[in-house]
Amino acid sequence: MPKNTNYKNNGQKRKLPYINARIDNFVDIDDCNTKAYASVTVGGAIAIHGIRVMNSKKGLFVAMPANTYVNEDGETQFSDVAHPISKEARNMLNSKVMEAYEQALAEKQDEDEIEDEAEDESEGFTQSM
Repeated sequence: MPKNTNYKNNGQKRKLPYINARIDNFVDIDDCNTKAYASVTVGGAIAIHGIRVMNSKKGLFVAMPANTYVNEDGETQFSDVAHPISKEARNMLNSKVMEAYEQALAEKQDEDEIEDEAEDESEGFTQSM
């Protein structure tokens, strides 16, 4: 298990809890900015589901689960359900989710290549009588 990293909060040194991230599923819709959904466990005690890996003009980023509502001006607003408290915690959570995304994406691509090869091989075999 990786060592916890330390950060300072109000002058006190504190340890960040271990974060484990996994990709729950990919979103395979071309015009959708959401690329995947992730879950994390924090310190082996808290689970957060509904984290999204999003694509924007600036690149991929992690979006925490949020509630949406329309304010009195008719504008859609977002309110995080859960979020990291410190910059260090946010950076650690983001990096863990992105690492899990890159790993799951590589595994998915490997599986797709194996399926494509199997399909190509099966096309070469024809049954004759």
